Amino acid sequence: MTQPKPGAVPSAPPSLPAPLRAVAAPAPDADFAALLETAMETVRAYAAGWTDHNPSDPGITLLESVVWSTADLHYRTENRPLSGWSAETGLFRDATELHWSRAPLPRDPDGLKALGDLLAGLTPADRRAVRAAPTGQAAADHLSRPTAPGGDPADEAALRTAAIRLLRAPLVRQAALDATGQPAEPPPDARALLFAEEQAAIGERHRRSSAAERLRALEGRVRELVSAAADRVAAQTVLAAELDLDAQTAADAVGIHPAPPGARPEDWERADGATTCWPPHPLQARTVEPVTTDDYARLAVGVTHDVTGAADGSGIVTVERAWAVPGVLPGIGFDGRDTEDEADHGGAARPGAITLLVQPDRPAALTTGDERRRFLHTVLAETLSGPDETAEVDQPYENPHLDLDRLAPRRLIGDEVGAALLGTCPIALRGVVYVPVTASRQRVLRDALARIGALLKAGRKESTDITAEPDHPRDTDGPWPRTGRLAATAAGGWRPGEPVRLAELVQVISGDPEVLGVEDLAAAVLPDTPDGGPEWHSGELPVPRHCVPVLAPDDRHCLTVRLELREGCADGC
Repeated sequence: MTQPKPGAVPSAPPSLPAPLRAVAAPAPDADFAALLETAMETVRAYAAGWTDHNPSDPGITLLESVVWSTADLHYRTENRPLSGWSAETGLFRDATELHWSRAPLPRDPDGLKALGDLLAGLTPADRRAVRAAPTGQAAADHLSRPTAPGGDPADEAALRTAAIRLLRAPLVRQAALDATGQPAEPPPDARALLFAEEQAAIGERHRRSSAAERLRALEGRVRELVSAAADRVAAQTVLAAELDLDAQTAADAVGIHPAPPGARPEDWERADGATTCWPPHPLQARTVEPVTTDDYARLAVGVTHDVTGAADGSGIVTVERAWAVPGVLPGIGFDGRDTEDEADHGGAARPGAITLLVQPDRPAALTTGDERRRFLHTVLAETLSGPDETAEVDQPYENPHLDLDRLAPRRLIGDEVGAALLGTCPIALRGVVYVPVTASRQRVLRDALARIGALLKAGRKESTDITAEPDHPRDTDGPWPRTGRLAATAAGGWRPGEPVRLAELVQVISGDPEVLGVEDLAAAVLPDTPDGGPEWHSGELPVPRHCVPVLAPDDRHCLTVRLELREGCADGC
């Protein structure tokens, strides 16, 4: 167990639930760490002359970025719409069927080099002969070469197959494009140039493309039928019966649903783990889910800090709401330094910088700047580290690769996570409200300000941070399932930094039936100091990124209530 350095903030009290531990992905699935280890083993084996395989080496940094991008790309394909399927992709299929798309290239570096050597050794006559060959065997005869001593004849055959696919790919693609008018077979002028298996592949391409177009039009109905089925087999049966699909198409159509009943990620994978569909099915993507900014915020909610150490717990302050926002805000950085000056001098635009913006449940308990800094220190320590782990904020320059596991550090590579307290920005209003002579001007103004205050407190409905629990089985969740401490927290309220639209405020004021109209409405964020006047805005009021708007006291507004003496509506109609 790593001991914290002297003077470090102590760990959270025992009442804090232990952070979730990521569940190891069953083979052959792999997360980022497993992919990186595989890549490092490959580099060590095939780049022995590379003298430095340490994390500080620029090449290793690039390798980490490539591996992370691969895992992230896999994750981002989750919940892709059916309309995103291209005509060429059609329905799910095995890679060996993609005669018109790509060749079955060797997966290992030695195989790729051997394929390159084979292609480089071909004469122009050999290339022409392969393209003009009537059968696959005839094409392979032009590529025959003696098998190396100790070589595997099957490997040599696989290399010849890959070379033939590469050489004939332009011909097959052109035939596939020319076959748009004849879905069942390629046009006559190309038929004689194609192998029988190539003709069958193009016919299968059109069959699947036609099926995909049909299912795209029936996507809603397919999802309804799959949702109502008891399991995957029952779903396939009902789809085949109601939509008149063959067995294979019905099995493929089940995948339109993001979480078919009884389905597993392995249902769309071969024994070696290779996917049989692209993009991957959402259930496959869930198993490689990375840490996101929303995860940072969820981990921060519920963190507790003891300000005074009182035995009765009166000094406990808890994070009530949290957001993860880009850039640097006034607070503390990942190493505990004060970020006030950095936030004011361009730090907000630095790539990779993220600030945990937190709202304590008892802000009044944090009376001094030192107390606020210690509270933010605890937030970073508990959010980005687990029990018995030294927090990054305590040892910010320790090499994390020396002891890398799923929770040390608990952040993305390249993310620089700091913390700041949520602030409030008092909003003042200016304008004219028209009411009839029978109305009480004081009541109208009081009620209008109360409704605006309620809007600023509750936030816009469309901007809420509450997200519905995804319809996925729990055993296919990624490393941060929303259970326990990571449950979807109703952050609620106005989102920090979200501007205030004056048109919405006009609608709120006009919600009173006695309000006849609103004229020249403007709003301003009141400055912290009396120097200078507020800056009024009439269309949209910008709000600083670190705060949420609150209504200023009644005596700071410049709202005028005027009696409309004319008959009819206020605009003279």
